[in-house]
Amino acid sequence: MIHIVHVLTRTNVGGPSVMLVDLVEGLDRQQFRQTIIRGPGVANEGDYLAQRSVSADVITLGGLRRSLGVVREVQSLWTLTRTLRRLAPDVVHTHMAKAGVVGRVAAVLARVPNRIHTFHGHLLHGYFPAPIAKFFVVVERILRRFTTFALVVGESTRRDLLAARIVTQARSSVVYPGVRDITPTPQPQSRVQLGLPTEGQMVGFVGRLTDIKRPDRFLELARAIPDAHFALIGNGPLRTQIHAQAATLPNVTLVDFTSDLGVVFGALDLVVLTSDNEGVPLSLMEAASARVPVVALNVGGVSEIIEHEVTGLLVERDVDLVGSVRRLLNDSPLRTRMATQAYAHIERRCSMAAYLHQHAQLYRECSNE
Repeated sequence: MIHIVHVLTRTNVGGPSVMLVDLVEGLDRQQFRQTIIRGPGVANEGDYLAQRSVSADVITLGGLRRSLGVVREVQSLWTLTRTLRRLAPDVVHTHMAKAGVVGRVAAVLARVPNRIHTFHGHLLHGYFPAPIAKFFVVVERILRRFTTFALVVGESTRRDLLAARIVTQARSSVVYPGVRDITPTPQPQSRVQLGLPTEGQMVGFVGRLTDIKRPDRFLELARAIPDAHFALIGNGPLRTQIHAQAATLPNVTLVDFTSDLGVVFGALDLVVLTSDNEGVPLSLMEAASARVPVVALNVGGVSEIIEHEVTGLLVERDVDLVGSVRRLLNDSPLRTRMATQAYAHIERRCSMAAYLHQHAQLYRECSNE
């Protein structure tokens, strides 16, 4: 049996946690034993594991938190190294930027033979202030030598990481999340459950309320289209600020994130992505799986999921968002056609079976089994 220890900064509601749980629950338990080591949760971001009973031991280490500090990092490195020595896994698989650094250094110190890291987002642009981003680039170039293999969520992100000399061609590959089929709950029922108006067209933002996701841009869109209703579905560090701004808009409702995606997407006529940058946004993949059409800014790896004018609308500038959203809201047949094509596309490209097989094969190759 191959023992894999996953290390991540926190299990907040978001792509890395979703992908991790899919691995833990999807891989054959007769062949793979999995352990999760995570940092403490952040109150306004939610805990993806809170409502789930996962088939893995879960260890929470206080030092593995997103904020940086020299003393704290040394303490977390020491604690994690001791934990890994005790567990003696075959593979340490790290996720997220900080856990990726601390986890791989601890794995080297603990003499774990195989160290895999997944780049879930775009490390280079928009996720960190410029000085911190530069620091991570330097550190990642050093860690490249001690990384057995790197998985990158999205082809465009991998190209940028190759150009920055953070990963190598031979020891990295693209991975796409596996998406389950989502059956939307009937619209009136979904809206009642989420506390949304039952009449009229509903435009949704589904994601974390953070700077890079630009929920403020979504509010400006709501201001420009007063005849539709706009639902901000998610939690995050900007929630209080966004709540205050949304209070001035009668056609906006804030909704706490729920893991019942059938209810989330069943309530919506259209999903909009307003981010400054993305790897491969899981929310758009889920929207496609639920047969909800999408309008998105063409950033990061979005074009790997949405094909313009075929499976959704991609726009290059803020000002184009309003026209594109209005176009889809006013054209029901076009929404239906794009949603159907998006569903077929995502089924082909991002199957759960392919996602699990890719990881199982990599773990076996690393462990020579």
